[in-house]
Amino acid sequence: MTKSKITVFALFSLMLVLFIGCASEELTSAKLYIQQQDWDNAEIYLVKALAVEPENPEIPYLLGDLIYGRNMDWGKMNKMFDKALSLGADKVILQGGKVGDYVAQAREKHWVTIYNKGISYFNEFRKSGDGEDSPILQDAIASFKTAIEVNPNSGQSYGILANCLFASGDSDGALEAVTIGTAKDPGNFDLSMTAGKMFLAVDDKESALIYYKRAVDIDPTNSLATRQLAQTYYDVGDKEMSLAIYEGAIAKETDNNLKADLYYNLGVLNMQLGDFQQAEDNFSMAYDYNPDDIDALRGIAQTFENAEKWSRAEYFYRKLIDIEPENPQHYRAMARVLLRQGDTDEAQRYFDISKNVKFEVTFEKLELGMNKEDVRNLVGPPKEVNKDVGDWGVKEQWVYNNGYLYFDNGILSSWQERE
Repeated sequence: MTKSKITVFALFSLMLVLFIGCASEELTSAKLYIQQQDWDNAEIYLVKALAVEPENPEIPYLLGDLIYGRNMDWGKMNKMFDKALSLGADKVILQGGKVGDYVAQAREKHWVTIYNKGISYFNEFRKSGDGEDSPILQDAIASFKTAIEVNPNSGQSYGILANCLFASGDSDGALEAVTIGTAKDPGNFDLSMTAGKMFLAVDDKESALIYYKRAVDIDPTNSLATRQLAQTYYDVGDKEMSLAIYEGAIAKETDNNLKADLYYNLGVLNMQLGDFQQAEDNFSMAYDYNPDDIDALRGIAQTFENAEKWSRAEYFYRKLIDIEPENPQHYRAMARVLLRQGDTDEAQRYFDISKNVKFEVTFEKLELGMNKEDVRNLVGPPKEVNKDVGDWGVKEQWVYNNGYLYFDNGILSSWQERE
């Protein structure tokens, strides 16, 4: 044997001895059983290995992921994961990764499977039109509760569980879910928004303010959060603070589209306060910043109509008709303002047009959670919009010839097709 070969052989032998020497006989046996997928014996020898090597975080990690996680024994899984982390989250194990990273990845793997199953149930429930006693909804609730068992610190699970519980009529359970969730994941924007919505729904405006404030602190650029916070201040009687919230957000915002949204929302608030001149100014600013904002243009037209400035309202309804000629709502609005100006023949003509405009759409490509802009781009403008504004936020029903779409605070929550 040459000298170089002897050297390589010696190094290899040393590495083999070191590898075997780093692991107890019990752990070595457990890994062999893992390779053979003999999970019963793998568990037996991992437990034995833990008794021999109580300071080795690799062993409780393997028990948690490959044994208890595989058996869906989430309590034991998390107990082992917590033990592994306590022995050193930054320690390097297995293929060179840190204990904390391995634990996070394993939890995520198990959590995602269960969470997605719950989402599937919940979407099926919302499309079904079933009531609060729906077995599909109960399946969703069970899935999300299990997801929380798998990862108790995932705010996402608490938020969707709260929505399911609320839909089932269990408002107390929903409030408990968001309260626990926001305590465990205080930086979760969506969960803070859900908590605010839930507390508003049970008329606890002061608690809702706490969560909407938190949401705005997390994402000061989010126009929906700003609007909800301002609206809640308005609902508790603090109109000055409500206006200040919008004005402060507008002053800080640099994105033109987001600034347009804020001006639009401020215009809505001005209308609620009966300040039509200020509403007009803010809707105009929204339209200036985003000329493609149909809602802002509609807001301007409606403001002039409410203020009985008929010719100005007519001007903007004509612009709406030019942009959305297939929307019968605009023709009916034109008929109203023309009638107010005494032009009965032209008013009748526009009213007749509104009855003949038809716009068939398909809902096949819709997905729950879409915003209004995405929905409009996909299926076109609605024939009519019915809006309900209250403590819970803004609910909208979009009416089409072949069905209805429902939005909660600008997000598509369900739809119903006519047979």
